[in-house]
Amino acid sequence: MNQKAVDPLSGSIVSSDDEIDLGALLGRLWKLRALIVGFMIACVALVIAFHMARGTLSSPQRIEYAIALTFAQQSGELRYPGGNLFSPNDLKAPAVLTNVRDALGLDISIDDLSSAISVRSSNSLLESAERQLELMLSEDKTPEGIRKSAESELDNLKLESQRYITISLLLDDLSVSKETGIRLIQAIVDQWVKISTDQGLFNVDSSHPVDLFSIQQSGNLINIYDDAEKYLNSLSVAVRSISNISGTESLTIEGKSLSDLQRDIETLENSEIGPLREFAYSNSERLASEDPAIQIRLLARQRLLKLESERLNKLIASYDQAIEELATSFNQSDTRRNIDPGQGNLQLDQSVINSLLQMGNQLGAVESRNELFKLRTQTVEKLYSLEKEMAILAGVNDNIYGDLDPANILNESLPYIESQLNVFRAQLDSFILAYREIILNGGSQVFSAQSAPLPRGGYIMSLRKLMMHTVIALVLGLMLGLFVALVRLAVTSARS
Repeated sequence: MNQKAVDPLSGSIVSSDDEIDLGALLGRLWKLRALIVGFMIACVALVIAFHMARGTLSSPQRIEYAIALTFAQQSGELRYPGGNLFSPNDLKAPAVLTNVRDALGLDISIDDLSSAISVRSSNSLLESAERQLELMLSEDKTPEGIRKSAESELDNLKLESQRYITISLLLDDLSVSKETGIRLIQAIVDQWVKISTDQGLFNVDSSHPVDLFSIQQSGNLINIYDDAEKYLNSLSVAVRSISNISGTESLTIEGKSLSDLQRDIETLENSEIGPLREFAYSNSERLASEDPAIQIRLLARQRLLKLESERLNKLIASYDQAIEELATSFNQSDTRRNIDPGQGNLQLDQSVINSLLQMGNQLGAVESRNELFKLRTQTVEKLYSLEKEMAILAGVNDNIYGDLDPANILNESLPYIESQLNVFRAQLDSFILAYREIILNGGSQVFSAQSAPLPRGGYIMSLRKLMMHTVIALVLGLMLGLFVALVRLAVTSARS
């Protein structure tokens, strides 16, 4: 008598009184142990691989922080906005490292900290392009035209790569944790920005007056008003320079903007210093009676200004002559191009070539004329300013001021002028400090982080941490394996 084969997984695990037979269930799960163990092994492998890729299980040997400097290059070199040459080693200057160590409270010598930090110019994308161009240049079969283009592009990439900086910190040399290393490398960059800003390296204007304006009681009045004029001009130049910086147009200090400060400076020049200075020179003969050195100074100054005026007039005449010659050359070239006939194909081709060459010469002549015209305009403006100064020094011949005492009038106005100049200087310092705060609070004006500080290198950190992740993976795999096994049992029982 034949008996029908029975699937060992298809037996019922529910008794006649609707209760689950745990013994039968465990027995059938045991028969699917290979499936459950497979899920456990797969979960362990996936979890460990994930944490290894994230660096969770590794002990980093170094921390790398990549940044891009946002201030522009000047003349093929990377310079601070103030004009000083930038060097990557500025980020690990002793002053920077000392402030960082003291701020974080680290018990590390400056020499050890400096040797554990390296700063280099690097960018992975640019380095890859540089290697490709260098490989192209190393091949003898590269055409000459492509070779020249590759050399030019390689030089441009090397200049551009100077803007990308990578700071590396060796953790083993300092015996610090990964978290401390990340805080340390970020603090180094922030401290470099702070110190460079305090030193004025990120200030476009670095020529503003530092000392207060003070009147020397023993000095003559003409010298005093000359000094006041120079001091006011330096304040005006500084205000204009700061106004050209992006983001400063909206700065307001005690209800005043940079435009308001510039207007106040112009008002003081037009209403006080300028007229009184001219008044002092106009009465130079009377003032010279008290101080003969005034007359000597005036004569010497007038002589120097006269020589400079003659030089500027000759320079303007040379510009006029050059512009006239370029205009004549342009007209003659245009006439030759119009009357040049074309006879035959060969002559026509030569005519076209000549026309193209003449057009190129004409374009060059136009550019040269524009440049000469700009230089002439600048020279004329200098001459006008010079003539104004000469007129002030010359003074007036008739006594238009009557019996006024110039010394008393000039002395009475000096305290107000001194006070206003120092008020303007204090206001300018406030704007400079506010701009520095913008730089410190907005790092994007100095650098931009290409990524967060990244741990690099290392091996398995500890068996304890590895075992913890392994146990979690085993539990997860066991749960998934049991779930899949139970689903399979249910499907098998339904089919039977």
